[in-house]
Amino acid sequence: MSKLLAEMRRRRVLQTFVPYLGFVWLVLQVVSVITPMLNWSPLVNTFVAVLLFAGMPVMLYLSWYFDFTSEGLIAIPDKHTNEVTPFGALRWSILLLITLGSGVFAYRYYTDVEVEFAKSQEGIQATFIADSIAVLPFKDASADQDQGFLAQGLAEEITSLLGRTAGLKVAASSSTLVLTEKGLDPVTLARRLNVKTVLSGSVRVPGDQLKIRVELMNAQDAKVLWSETFARKFNDIFNVESEIARSTVNMLQDSYIESGSLNNSASTKSTDAYVIYLKGREQYRKQTTEAMKEARKLFEQAIGLDPEYTQAYVGLADTILMLAKGETRFGVLDVEVANRLAEQYLEKVFVRNSTLDYAFALRGKILERRHETDEALAAYDKAISLNPSLSIAYMWRYLVLKRAERFSESLASLKMANELDPLSVANIYNLGFEYKIRGKTDQASKQYKLLIDEYPALPMGYAGLADLAFAQGNYAQSLEYWAQAKRISPENQSYEENYNDVILALNLGDLLPEEMKNNPSYQNTYLLQTGKYEELFAQINFDMLANPDDPWLKFEAAWYQALVGDRTIAQIQFGELRDKFVSAELYSMPYCSPAIEIAWADLNNAPESGKVLLAKCAQLADIAKQSEIRSNTLLYLQARIASLQGKTDLAIDLLDNAIASGWTEWWTALDPLLDNIKSAPKAQALLKKLDAKLTEQRQLTLPVLAPVQQE
Repeated sequence: MSKLLAEMRRRRVLQTFVPYLGFVWLVLQVVSVITPMLNWSPLVNTFVAVLLFAGMPVMLYLSWYFDFTSEGLIAIPDKHTNEVTPFGALRWSILLLITLGSGVFAYRYYTDVEVEFAKSQEGIQATFIADSIAVLPFKDASADQDQGFLAQGLAEEITSLLGRTAGLKVAASSSTLVLTEKGLDPVTLARRLNVKTVLSGSVRVPGDQLKIRVELMNAQDAKVLWSETFARKFNDIFNVESEIARSTVNMLQDSYIESGSLNNSASTKSTDAYVIYLKGREQYRKQTTEAMKEARKLFEQAIGLDPEYTQAYVGLADTILMLAKGETRFGVLDVEVANRLAEQYLEKVFVRNSTLDYAFALRGKILERRHETDEALAAYDKAISLNPSLSIAYMWRYLVLKRAERFSESLASLKMANELDPLSVANIYNLGFEYKIRGKTDQASKQYKLLIDEYPALPMGYAGLADLAFAQGNYAQSLEYWAQAKRISPENQSYEENYNDVILALNLGDLLPEEMKNNPSYQNTYLLQTGKYEELFAQINFDMLANPDDPWLKFEAAWYQALVGDRTIAQIQFGELRDKFVSAELYSMPYCSPAIEIAWADLNNAPESGKVLLAKCAQLADIAKQSEIRSNTLLYLQARIASLQGKTDLAIDLLDNAIASGWTEWWTALDPLLDNIKSAPKAQALLKKLDAKLTEQRQLTLPVLAPVQQE
C-alpha cells in the first residue's frame, strides 16, 4: 500500500483528479441555479450529474499516465527507466472498457430516473411489477343498460392493446367473460386464469359524452394499484383506450411507454362505424349460425360508413371463414368460396395496415385449409410476434404442427394457447386429446371432466370421455358416454356415427338399428361381421364400378379381400394403389395407412417398393414415439411393422403392450400383417386374451344397448 501511495504521489494522481472534482462541483452548482431560471426539466440536473460522475473513472485512469497542465497532457515517465512508455493498444483497450462500463452504468441509471420521473408526473407513485393481467368485461353503467356491447367491446380492445406488450401475459377475453358470467370475484377469477393483476371498469355514454372508470387491482390481496376516471367526447374513445392500456403497462413494468406510443392501429374516424362494429362483435360472440349472419351484415355496414376501417374488414373476414361448411363451423358457405372472400377482405387490410395481429392469424387459417403448411406457420408466427398473447394463433398453429407430425412443438403451442385461454372449449378438449394419445389417461380424463363442469350444456366433455374409454378398450363405458353426448345434441350426426362405431367394434353388427344396416357408412362392415361375404364383395364391386376413380373404395375392397377373401387379389389391388395417394394421405398416422397395407402387398410382389414404404412408416412411428406418443394404436402399428420385418419376438411384445394398454379391435386375429407371428404360442395366447376381453365388453354392453333398442 505504501508503494502504491508513493507511486500515486510521484504520478501526481490526486493533484490531477481533485481539480476535476472541483470542476464537477462548480458545474452542478451553476446548472442547479440556471435550470429553474430557464424553466428546464429537473432531469437536466440529473443528466449533467450522471455525465460528470461517469467521467470520474475515466479521469482517474488517465491521471495515472498523464499530467494535466495548462500546456496540455504530459506523459509521466517510467519510474525505473525515466522514459515515457507509449500509450499502446493495451492501455487504449482498458480505457475503452472503462469508458464503456461507465457509460452503460450511467445510461441505465439515468433511464431508470427518467422512467420514475415520467411516472410521477402522471401520478403513478409506485410500480407494482407483474407479468400477467386479465381485463374483465366492463360494466354497463348506462341508465337503460343498453350499452353492454360497448362495455365488452372496450375490454376486448384494451386486451388486444395490452397483448402487444412484450413480457406481459394477457388472459384471453373469452375466458374472462366466461368466469365473469359465473359471478366470480376478481381474486378468484385471477386465480383461475393464473394472472397477478386484474383491470376492471365501467362505461356509460350520455349523449356524445364518454365516461369511463378503470381500476387496476393486485389479485393477491385485492389492493387497488391505480384508478382513473376519463370524461371525454365519444369520438375520443380510441385515445382513451390507448391511454388506459399505456398507463396499465407503465404501472406494471419498469419501462415507460410515452403518451401516443401505444395507439390503436385499427381505429376509425367514424364513431358510428365503431358502434356498429362493436354490435357485430356482440353477435359474433354468440357463436350461432343466425348470429354469424347478423354479424356479417353489421361488419359490412361498418365498412359502408368507413371504407378504410381495417378492423371491420378483419371482423368480416373472420365471420366469412366461420360461415364455411364444416364440423366446427356454421355450414352456410362453400369452404373455398369462403376462403376466397375472406382472402379478398384481408388483402384490403394489409394494403392499409400491416400490423394487425389477428389479420395474420386469419391468413394462416386460410393457408392451413389449402394445406400450405409452411406458409400457414409463417403467418401464425407473424401474428404471435405482433401479439404474444393471441391465444387463437397458438391454437391454430398447434393444429398445423400436429398435421405435420411435429408433435412436441404442437403440444407446446397448445399448452400456450391453454395458458392464455384456459376456459376455451377447443383448448380444453384438444389438451385432453393430446394427453390421451400420450397415455396420460388421468390428465385426459381431468380435462374432459373440466369441460363437463364448466359447460354442462355442451356435449364435448362426454364425447371426450367416450373417446378416451374407447381407446382404453372400455367399450361399454364408451357407449354410455356417447349416449349422453347424443342426448345433449341429438342432431349431431358425428355422435350417432361414433356410437354405432362402438357397436361395430364389438363385432355386434347384427345389433345395429335396422336403418343403419343398409346405411352406406355401415353396410359393408355389417356384412363383414355377419359373414355375408358374397353380398359384401358384390356391393364393393358395384361401388367401384360406380366410382372408378375413388382410390379409397379400391383400398376398402383390397382390405376386405385381405381379411376374409382372396389375398392374391388383395395384393394386386393394393399394388395398383401405390401411386394413387398424395404423401399426406398415404402415410396417415397413427395407422400409417394405407402405406402399411400396400407395403404388405409389395413385400411379396415388389419388395424394394415395400421396403421403402415400410421404412417410412417405421420412421414416422419413431418420430411419434420420441414425441411421447403412447397410444395403443401406435404400439399396434409398431407390432405390424416388426411382424413384416420378420422380428417375431419384438412384434409379439409390442402386440402384448398394445392389448395391455387397451387395443381391442375384433379384426386383429384376421390381420394379414401379423401372419408372421400368429403361429407362435405366445401370440395365440394374446389373441385369446383379446377375444376374452371382447366377450367381457359385449356382456357389459348388452344392458347399455337394451334401453336404446327399446327407444
